[in-house]
Amino acid sequence: MLCHRRLSSICPEARCAAAVSGAPRAGRRRAVALLSTLAALASLAPAARAAEPTREERAAAVALFDEGRALMAAGKHAEACPKFAESHAIDPGIGTLFNLSDCYERTGKIATAWIGFRDVAAASLSAGQMERERVARARAAALEPRLSRLQIVVPPEAAIAGLGLTRDGVAVGRALWGTAVPLDPGEHRIAAAAPGHGPWEVKVTIDKPGVVSVTVPALERATEPASSSSGASTPAVAAPPPVRAPVDDQPSAQGGSVRKPLGIVGVGLGAVGLGVGTALGFMAKSTFDKATEGGHCDEAGRCVDQTGLDLRDDAVAKGNIGTVVFIAGAALAVGGAILWITAPSAPDVGAASARGRGPTGDTPWSARVGLGLGSVSIAGTF
Repeated sequence: MLCHRRLSSICPEARCAAAVSGAPRAGRRRAVALLSTLAALASLAPAARAAEPTREERAAAVALFDEGRALMAAGKHAEACPKFAESHAIDPGIGTLFNLSDCYERTGKIATAWIGFRDVAAASLSAGQMERERVARARAAALEPRLSRLQIVVPPEAAIAGLGLTRDGVAVGRALWGTAVPLDPGEHRIAAAAPGHGPWEVKVTIDKPGVVSVTVPALERATEPASSSSGASTPAVAAPPPVRAPVDDQPSAQGGSVRKPLGIVGVGLGAVGLGVGTALGFMAKSTFDKATEGGHCDEAGRCVDQTGLDLRDDAVAKGNIGTVVFIAGAALAVGGAILWITAPSAPDVGAASARGRGPTGDTPWSARVGLGLGSVSIAGTF
């Protein structure tokens, strides 16, 4: 295992050999789509905060990592794995993932350890840590002969329309039918279902290396429901045709009153997204310059110490978040402008005022967006 959760050095101990249109219905659909986009943008703020752990969270991650190391040294591998897993969830690190994969291997979760070492190798290669990449790839290769694989076979007679398969409650796509997938030893549940057919399920226990195949049988058709106990024959009643909602050819004032304030809100939030995305981009550039000017990293992004790695990772995270927020802001601004421009005019809407009447005709609505230095305010009443 590695000596530290973030540094690239390898343990000196002998046992450590290898150490992410104007119709009302159409207007309502567009309004719902815009509201969904607004909710997605609103969720970006907590996501941005969660992208970089706080000092307290990092301290907790280090404490968990140290506990995991101590438990591993005491041979308590089953207790150590949750410590490493929680530490990696709080503050992901290549060293933590390496130790977690090593712990999984010692507790018999061979498939989980195998994919973990492969992830470590890929991340190490991207970070330019060639020695760690070599060690992790060697550990993964050593586990391949010990892998247990499960193959779900669907013969042609069983591959009926609408057939769905699950493994341990997770959907198995058609592309995976017939593919031997590495799994940890233990009991696994395979189920099949299709419209108009009875379900099928089987439990398989994997306890040794190799491939275990499970063949899905042709599902039996579901039986017809029993007739009424009264014995009276019930004539078959055809299903009524789908009822289509009447479409009003004339645009309503209410549709316009909903779309115009939504358009204003969309433009306002779009401006927020553009501003936040731009600010994050400048912050990412400043952080990366700090790493290069301090001699911790070169212009190509190769870092020579942990401080450089932290600064580079921070810059990449801020740049990625800034890009997402900037694109979302642009989409909101354009969508809001389209809603505002295409909204039908209500009879009582003034040309110079964003005011109108609600569905009852007596309740006014209003919406406004205020832009200030470093701030945006949005207010409205309906």
